[in-house]
Parts: sequence; structure tokens; C-alpha cells
Amino acid sequence: MNTPLHVAHAVLSLDVGGLERVVLALVREGTRRGQRVSVVCVEKPGALADEARAAGAEVHSLDKPPGRRAEYVGKAAELLVRLAPDVVHTHQIGAAWYVGPGAAERRTPVLHTEHGNQFARDGGWMDRLKSRLFYRKAAKRVGRFCCVSAEIAAAVTRWGTVPRRLVEVVPNGIDTTVADGLPSPAEAKASIGLPADAGVVGTVGRLNEVKRQDRLLRAAAELRPRFPALRVVIVGDGPERSNLERLANDLGLAEITTFAGFQPKPELYLRAMDVFALTSRSEGFPVSILEAWAVGVPVVCTAVGGIPDVVADGETGVLVPQHDAAGLVAALARPLADQPFHAKLVRTAAETVRRKYSLTNVAAEYERAYRELIAAGEGGR
Repeated sequence: MNTPLHVAHAVLSLDVGGLERVVLALVREGTRRGQRVSVVCVEKPGALADEARAAGAEVHSLDKPPGRRAEYVGKAAELLVRLAPDVVHTHQIGAAWYVGPGAAERRTPVLHTEHGNQFARDGGWMDRLKSRLFYRKAAKRVGRFCCVSAEIAAAVTRWGTVPRRLVEVVPNGIDTTVADGLPSPAEAKASIGLPADAGVVGTVGRLNEVKRQDRLLRAAAELRPRFPALRVVIVGDGPERSNLERLANDLGLAEITTFAGFQPKPELYLRAMDVFALTSRSEGFPVSILEAWAVGVPVVCTAVGGIPDVVADGETGVLVPQHDAAGLVAALARPLADQPFHAKLVRTAAETVRRKYSLTNVAAEYERAYRELIAAGEGGR
């Protein structure tokens, strides 16, 4: 009988966010495929740790405090000795920096996935230089460097930061059956306390400055006179929540805005939306777009990061330049007012997510890469 492939996913934490939901999905799909799965959390287990355990994974935490702590590289190495995985899959460069050296010591191959473009978020040339040096050092332990979008791949290979021969693009994927068993949109609205005939615009994501949910609230204030039944739903939590609640009150939107907080299964809230909005200033490959498509909700997004590689403007969604406030208002209004256009976006997006972004296909691609690295003896680069 063949021994199951033991995959150790390494993350900073299994806290709430798109990256973490992708890791959780890979855990579920990995165990379904017969893998033995471990998760190494560098900082803390996080809110999704129990779900990972329920899916069949062992979850371990190094409990690293804030800041760069070199001694936790050694603690990660000790944990890997105990776990003895066949392959380590790191997510985001910080996890690779802490866990990669230990994998190299025991000649365990490392596959890395970069989920965001850190360089787009750095404030100035000195920050970007520091990031390049950090990436370059961490990548020395990696046998294959996957990026969820071509935009991220271009960023990490610029100036030779990560060798091009290591880099490939592997888009995110989701369980495309996520809508199975969900109620109708009208029933979903009623279940979360909204009128069945409301026009609902909403979003799902961590409430932090990068996501710029304030843009959605400002656009909703402009839309309200035209759509008196408008409602806003914001799913997620984070450091910007109190600021966003204050802004909703200042804009006169408090009575029509629902702050739903963190929802481990946001599908019901997505089903209640007529339009999903993603108004970020920086993105990698947001899984929330795929989740909206899968439950039949059209998307309106700022054209940043890897989003234009995913969303075809006017076909699977609507793209808006990130600083175009009037354009965002118009983009949100169109699917609310134009039902044939709304139906077209829903139909085309549903076909796209099933064809291109199935979790089953993504997990199979990763497993193929794991086995290639193991067969090639890529541990300890």
C-alpha cells in the first residue's frame, strides 16, 4: 500500500482573509485526494484553524511574536524534523523565510505560492529595495515559485529578485459547487434581514486600508437617490471597521448598511447581493471574485493588480480605474438598472469560473508539482 503524500502548508496564520481561505480549500482538497496534511502557522493558529483540523489537517503554531525574530527559523526547523513532510508548501514570503531554511536542512522540497504584490504596497524605493533583498534570500530555499497572477510574477522577477526559471503562474481556484443548496436571492436577503426587493451592493474581505471599502460607501451615497431601495452589505472584520462604520453614519447610510463581521461561510451573504464590489488599491488574485461568480453575482472591481487578468470588462464583470469615483458609481449602477446586462454578466462569469478556476484542477496541478520536485530531488536548493 502506498504511503500518503505528506504536505505541510506553511502560513503566517490561518486568520481571516483570502489567502487563508485558499489554504483551507487546499487542505480540504488535499485530504480528499488522500494526502496527509499539516499546517505550520508561524505567528498564530487563527480563526480558521479549527476548520482546518475538522478537514483532517494537523495544525501547529510557532507562536512567533510581532517583528523579525531569527530564532523562530530554528523553531520551524525543529518542528519540520518532528513532522517529516514529503514537501513543504509555503504561502507568502514571510512563511518561506521562516520555514524554508529548516526544509533545506532536511532536504525537503519547497513549493512557494505568492498571493499578493508586496512591491505595489511598499511606500518608497528603500522599502522596495528591502523587500527585494528579503524575497531574494527567502527564494533561495524554494524549488518552485508560483504566483497567483502574471502581475505578481512580473513583480517578483523584476531586477532578478527571484530567478525566472523558478517562477510560474498558478491561478487560485474554488469549489465551484459552493452555490449548491443555497436559497434564492430573495430568500437569502430575507434571511439576513433585508427586504426581498432591495437592490443590494456589497463586498467580502478584510477591513483594512488596502481594501478601500470606503470607496464603496461613498459610491453608495451617490447611488441612493437613484435607487431608493438600495442596501449595502459589508462582510468581514479588521482594523478599519470603526472608521467605516463612522463613515457610513456621516454619509447618512447607517440605516441601510449591514456590517456583518467575519463570516466563515460568506456564500449566503454573497447570494443576497445584486452586485459584488471590490474597490481595493492593490490585489493579487482575490478569491472573493470567484466566489461571487460561483453564486451568481456580477462583480465590479477596480482594475488593479491581477484583477484585469481575471475579469473581462463588460463580459464577466466591470472594471474601473481605482481613482475614478464617478466611474465606480456608474459601474455599480449599470447592473442594478440593466437586467439583461446583469444576466449576461452572471451567465458568462458562471461559465468562466467552472471552466478555468476549479479547485480540483488547481489542487491537481499543485500535487503534480509536489511530485516533480520530490522526484527531482529539489530539496535544499
